[in-house]
Amino acid sequence: MLYYNKSIAHALQEMKTSENGLSTTDAEERLRIYGPNAIRIKGQSFWRKLIEPFLSVFMGVLFLAAVVSLLHGDLLDAVIILIIIAVSACIYYVQRFSTERVLRSLQKHTRQDVDVLRDGVIVSVDSSMLVPGDVFILNEGDKVPADGRLIASENTRVDEAQLTGESVPVKKILGQITGQKEVYEQTNMLFQGSFIVAGTATAVVVATGNESEFGQLASLSSETIIKSPVQEKIDKLLTHVIAAVGGLAMVAFGLAIFRGNELTDAISFVLALSVSAVPESLPVAISVVLILGMRRMAVKKALVRNMRAIETIGVITTIATDKTGTLTQNKLTVQETWQPISVKTHIGTVAHFSANQGGHISHDPLDIAMIEFAQAEQIVIPKGTPLTSLPFDQDVSMSGNIWHHGTKFHLNIKGAPEQILSRSTLSKSDKVLAEEVLIKFTAQGYRVIAVATTVLEAPIKSFLDLPSKVKLDFVGFLAIADILRPEAKRAISAALGAGVTVRMITGDHFETAYHIGKKLGMVENRDQVFDSRRMHTMGDQELSKVIEDVRVFSRVIPEDKYRILALLKQKNITAMTGDGVNDVPALVNAHVGIAMGSGSQIAKDAGDIILLDNNFKSIVDAMREGRTIFANIRRMLVYLLATNTGLALTMVGALVIGLPIPLLPVQILWINLVTDSSMVIPLGLEKGEKNSMKQKPRLANASILDPYMISRIILVALSMAALSLILYIIFDNLYGHEYARTIVFCALVVIQWSNAFNARSDYESIFKRLRVFSRPFYIGLTIAISLQLLAIFGPLQELLHIHTVALGDLVITGLIAFFLPIILVEIHKYIGRRLYT
Repeated sequence: MLYYNKSIAHALQEMKTSENGLSTTDAEERLRIYGPNAIRIKGQSFWRKLIEPFLSVFMGVLFLAAVVSLLHGDLLDAVIILIIIAVSACIYYVQRFSTERVLRSLQKHTRQDVDVLRDGVIVSVDSSMLVPGDVFILNEGDKVPADGRLIASENTRVDEAQLTGESVPVKKILGQITGQKEVYEQTNMLFQGSFIVAGTATAVVVATGNESEFGQLASLSSETIIKSPVQEKIDKLLTHVIAAVGGLAMVAFGLAIFRGNELTDAISFVLALSVSAVPESLPVAISVVLILGMRRMAVKKALVRNMRAIETIGVITTIATDKTGTLTQNKLTVQETWQPISVKTHIGTVAHFSANQGGHISHDPLDIAMIEFAQAEQIVIPKGTPLTSLPFDQDVSMSGNIWHHGTKFHLNIKGAPEQILSRSTLSKSDKVLAEEVLIKFTAQGYRVIAVATTVLEAPIKSFLDLPSKVKLDFVGFLAIADILRPEAKRAISAALGAGVTVRMITGDHFETAYHIGKKLGMVENRDQVFDSRRMHTMGDQELSKVIEDVRVFSRVIPEDKYRILALLKQKNITAMTGDGVNDVPALVNAHVGIAMGSGSQIAKDAGDIILLDNNFKSIVDAMREGRTIFANIRRMLVYLLATNTGLALTMVGALVIGLPIPLLPVQILWINLVTDSSMVIPLGLEKGEKNSMKQKPRLANASILDPYMISRIILVALSMAALSLILYIIFDNLYGHEYARTIVFCALVVIQWSNAFNARSDYESIFKRLRVFSRPFYIGLTIAISLQLLAIFGPLQELLHIHTVALGDLVITGLIAFFLPIILVEIHKYIGRRLYT
């Protein structure tokens, strides 16, 4: 249906609705017919999901090993390998299901509330509840929730880049359009996914969900998972590991044949060795850890929209943050007022008439504060609505409303004191007095708003149309305060302790900004506060030098914020906060864009992280969580590479020195299954170390493994191989080959448990770390120990070719295998603490 060809009346008639919207009953009935306003994207088919875990190289190698075992007549080995394949697939299914469930729960946080007319009354409903025929109202910064035909508009301009690719905002009209038009030519329509960048709009819904223009495009796509930088680094590392394992496998195969092993035995051994040496479970484990990390961040009121932000938030070096709502409670109240003696107009009256009602509902904290002040003054306010609302204009730092009284047009203005005073009719002496009061208020940390009035001969549409000869009748100052969040100072201190500088960006007066910055512990003197109006006379090179030591920027407009960010990015990894349409360029270009949950929808869509509570503390919490997640991923990697390398060196080392192969292929696979499946993800869920927020941020391009951790991998792998071979030689000479094989099999498993304890921290001693209880870790350890006991003493004994050994030998070798790696790693950690912390 070409609704842009229809008049407003015909469009409403076609949708069987009116300018007052649907009734609640009609809306419920249409929701049942049309379904929720949600885009359903084509996902993977059931069969694709079913076979996906069997498509990996790991599964291919295991299947080949099972075939070789069958050809060799080892039915039990083949059955065990097939069981391992089944268990690995089940683990994959569980992890995928858990990941999808967490993602669905996170998506609930991204809901959009929309003002809708139901039964002629404005109500706020979730955008998914919109139905064809609903009438919705949007203001500047709002995201269009569904396709709609405009029925009312006030200077509406819309960003439709997401749909059309055209970055220039489209000016909207109300009249009907004739002929066949493309989407970008349908200027009386609003389309789902676009944004109101100026003005207000009222529209009737004509299409929802997949029936919308955006929905039809999106439904052609399939779900894709974007890898985070840390995942890309892991994949690159695993590629090198697989190549190294391939070379090692060829060497091991040659040595096995040279030592007289049968061809099928050599192939089985090499396949098992290859599987055990590659940390194939790591990519899946990382996905789970990242998703669970996103959920933990959401619980802490930081909703991550982009996985890349999880790593980047942990390495930021500077945070540029707004003041209002982030460092303060965003509850503005009028604390004091001042008027010249000569002014008789009540300041509360002008405060009410100049406040922006935002389409019947005020969303701006400043406007709410002014309206509440007027109400508290018990001023008699005439009923009615402004003839025209003038949105805030950055060029003149003013906003206001035009009211029509008889033949007169009264313009009521609020704005920056300097701007209004410069255009006022005040006498010179009154101006001097006003400037003295302004300094007094700002020195007390107040945000000062001036209000004024004037009479116009004809209405205007913007401040650009206000004749320069028109003077303003100054009415007075409103001294407004926003209470600082009690936790803000502690959060800033934590960020500074983590080596991250914090810079406050505010539109407040210089003195107000300095006063607040000092209370928050951000500045010590006025030299650390910068009046951003000076920027316009400074070149980038000069400004870049100046802002290095600046911690508070005052009198900032959005264009200034973007320039400040661009200069900070030259030497810093930046996080930038924002909440409005004009903040979008800065949010998009920051390394991590942080949008306020109460901000405009376009800002939230541009941000990588959304602060659901608008609280600066949540940024610091997210930074701490990001560092913890990265540290845990690195722990998983170090643990797997160290233990897998140690196991591979044990096998190859035995061949090199002429010993029989210490472990059978099925035993190698068992060790790989028990350790990878039960201990890796618990290590990825460890709590952060106490000093995580006392270390300087990592470089963004730094390798995931530094020389310190690589040296630990080598230390653990060599000690693991050396101890295993020594135990094998000793017990082989005393009791024979099968006895020695069982001792080595048990010792290698215990060594991996020991290394799991070591891996819980990079620098912190294991004895301190034991005080930090980790339920996932001990659950995983319990599972690993239980499975190993079944292997040694239970029904799996025969399947795994376990020989009966003396309990005393198991205990003694087990104690050595457990405590030797701990002693070596404790020495390594001690050296690390002395050199790197």
